[in-house]
Amino acid sequence: MALRAGIIVFLLVGAAPGRAAEAGDFWQRATDEVDTRRWDQLVHQADELLAPERGAVRVGVPARTEAGAAMRRQRAAKAEPILRQALDLRPGDFRLTLALADVATTLGRGDDAVRTLRRALALAELPAQQSECWLRLAALYADRGAYAQAVAATDRLLALGRPDAVVAANVAELLMAVGRLPEAEDRYREAISADNDAPDRRLRDHTLALSYYGLGVALDRDGKPAGAHEMIGRALLLDPGMALLHLGQQPGSDVSFVPAGDVHYYLALAHLVAERTDEAEEAFRAFLAAQPGGRWEKPARAHLAALEARRQHRNGRSAYHLAGTATTYASGPIPAPLIDVAWRHRPNLLDGCLARLSLPPPHEPLRIALDLELDGRGNLTRATVPRPNNLDPDFVGCLEETVKGGLVVSAPTTPPSARPKPTLARVELLFAD
Repeated sequence: MALRAGIIVFLLVGAAPGRAAEAGDFWQRATDEVDTRRWDQLVHQADELLAPERGAVRVGVPARTEAGAAMRRQRAAKAEPILRQALDLRPGDFRLTLALADVATTLGRGDDAVRTLRRALALAELPAQQSECWLRLAALYADRGAYAQAVAATDRLLALGRPDAVVAANVAELLMAVGRLPEAEDRYREAISADNDAPDRRLRDHTLALSYYGLGVALDRDGKPAGAHEMIGRALLLDPGMALLHLGQQPGSDVSFVPAGDVHYYLALAHLVAERTDEAEEAFRAFLAAQPGGRWEKPARAHLAALEARRQHRNGRSAYHLAGTATTYASGPIPAPLIDVAWRHRPNLLDGCLARLSLPPPHEPLRIALDLELDGRGNLTRATVPRPNNLDPDFVGCLEETVKGGLVVSAPTTPPSARPKPTLARVELLFAD
């Protein structure tokens, strides 16, 4: 090695100026070629280790078992020093930096992953590359419960343009996690449309099923049970054994849900549509245990109450149901027919309250008046039973609270500058055994 270095010095010093420059160019090209071959080798080694995982952020191919997840972490740990060596040769490489962020995520180093993604974002030159970074950042923030940051990252992602099917589904899940249901529904529909239009349609069944599941859950939480039932039914046609949802319960799975434990709500609705009521009840209870006091506790408890009422009915006990509604009075910008439509969309809204109702036989039809106050956007600000008479106060309180929190009325469109007056309405509810 010393002899070779001496020869190089001799050639460069003893040569004419023009030939010295040529010799310098030659050795620079030789060094660059060696570095390129070394870089190619390192990238190939890393790809061999990470190929199954690269680019799969949240929804996609079916997941691995828990043992497979442990192996995935081992492969990521082996790939990390290889990626760092390759990045030393090309410090500004976006793909290598993004891969290192994915490795940090796989190894559970969230802070490291966020910092590395920020570096990748600074290196991104194309909108698609920026989208990848913002999507991963949003998922990381949501996994850590930092929903304000997750929303900010999601908004930056959406500002880059219409996402593809997988990205749209991921964005929809994050939007639902923070309560932006109408936007989540739109993104799920975009994902479904993109998958349905794809030339390799049969290869998209997994992502399509997950988008149908997600849209069904979003519609259910948005007070649209008929649409939710239809979407969950479509998902079950593609995933009849609920395999994708069961995979989502496994640690380290590529099929995961935000926030943690949300998969139980998906399973509960799927069991409900499949008429497996006992399994649905068990899944809703698992959801409430996983997210105590969470954003979607109310609809989960409403489903549980309805299931309890159905079980009582099966066991021969009296169980009232909502047999009819009629808006007899409405004063304000929201007309009576729109209020009636809202009740038709929530036929089981009061099942949980009715399960508490205990009246001695014979069980005659029961008529109850309900006074409502709605703001200009259709949100209920008050729901009151004006004449509770001899009704159980617990039942009356449940009815008023459930209607106020669960009835969604579509208000007529008004200019942004307008301030519509509230609407006062009276609805007659008829309950029968």
